[in-house]
Amino acid sequence: MVKLRALVFKGVFWSFVNQVGVQVLQLATMAILARLLVPEDFGLMAMVAIATGFINVIRDFGLGASLVQRKEVSDDEFSTVFWLNIGVGLFLSVSVYFLASPIAIFFEDIRLVGLLKFLSLTFFLNAIGVVWDNILLKRVDFKQIFFRSTLSTLLSSIVAIVMALKGYGFWALAVQVYVKIVSNHFFNYLRVRWLPGFVFKKEFLSDVFKFSIPLFADRSVNYWMRNADNMLIGKFLGKSELAFYTKAYSLMLLPVRQLSGTITKVLFPSFSLIQDDPSRVGQVYIKISRMIAFVAFPVMVLLSVKAESFVLLVYGDQWEEVIPIFRVLSLLGMFQALATVSGNIYLSQGKTMLLFKIGLFSRSLMILGIVMGMWFGGLMGLVYGYCITALIAFLPELYFTGKMVRLTLWRIVSNFLPYFFVAIIAALSIYYFEFSVNLWLDLLLSTAVMGGGYLLMCRLLNLIALKDLMSLIKREG
Repeated sequence: MVKLRALVFKGVFWSFVNQVGVQVLQLATMAILARLLVPEDFGLMAMVAIATGFINVIRDFGLGASLVQRKEVSDDEFSTVFWLNIGVGLFLSVSVYFLASPIAIFFEDIRLVGLLKFLSLTFFLNAIGVVWDNILLKRVDFKQIFFRSTLSTLLSSIVAIVMALKGYGFWALAVQVYVKIVSNHFFNYLRVRWLPGFVFKKEFLSDVFKFSIPLFADRSVNYWMRNADNMLIGKFLGKSELAFYTKAYSLMLLPVRQLSGTITKVLFPSFSLIQDDPSRVGQVYIKISRMIAFVAFPVMVLLSVKAESFVLLVYGDQWEEVIPIFRVLSLLGMFQALATVSGNIYLSQGKTMLLFKIGLFSRSLMILGIVMGMWFGGLMGLVYGYCITALIAFLPELYFTGKMVRLTLWRIVSNFLPYFFVAIIAALSIYYFEFSVNLWLDLLLSTAVMGGGYLLMCRLLNLIALKDLMSLIKREG
């Protein structure tokens, strides 16, 4: 049997390569499209995402994750999940088609009717590939995921840029969605070579639903919390403000996904292999979260301090309103990077009901912060309200994570707290200085100065995250 360390090494390596390749492509595409399209085009697509995002939660129903969590899954069970997803996907596509007009009336933009009807088929197409995606995850086959993601992102980006250059506006973004879905499925099938049988085992579903229903409930609550801000902004502040906010949020998520996604995508299937040994899971969790904090904290603090240079470099001058939003959200991104690790603990231990209960509390608190923040301070008030309540809600999530893997809350917090303080101190070296009028040089020199100070302080304080990071890439026999 392949040792866990070798499995994690291989998965982390290809996950990292995948994250770097895809995120670089997405960032380059975003930078080009931001200069070819107007904020209102992105605002329309953001409204579509709000209206249809919950349907994306429904379409999988948590069944895909249940396939990864189970140690053994038969071909008949894969087929059962496939046909169930096909039925759900078809139903959702029809529903979105006929709900296009009411959604357009809610957002007061008739263009959404045609856009939603055009995109309605994507839910059926997405359902086709759910099992293929999860077979690759279950195999920890991140090498194939890298090739698939890179090629599909490249193809869809080229199509979107060409259409934007020809003046198709927001339709370029809509077609991009289709190209990515179809190419993803094509490359996945070439690797997996699996087709469903004409089998539907009801007894399998009754067992799987015990895992998937609480997970579906948690994702549902999480969706509405995540989009409460978008819905309020889109309804009361307008498409342009929604575009500024979603662009700031997506730009913040790029490094977060780059840093934490590299490792956490591997953790769920890897943790599931040792789910019967909570103490061992806890030891791995401590090391992984420490490594993420070691990298994520200085990067996100740097981006917050240099928000103006980074935003203008990526999006251009017409997106200047993104800067203050991005500056605040970047600080929240430090802790969101850690939160992704905790979620994998709940899933690997099969504690989806506990995940739902904690999520219900924390998301309710965050929605309260969002509503109160917008009421008293408009768009920036919403941003501050969201960030403050998200940080408060982070603590109970860590507490119950620790209980599952036999760790105290203080043990978890003290594991990453030193890196927070060191990152803040290192940022003081660049806070009051603009190193160059050139945006590239300013970011480059700021990164070098702050990064050098951060690494030096970590070395002087004898913090062990760097040692952990290096040990992860060493294979043991």
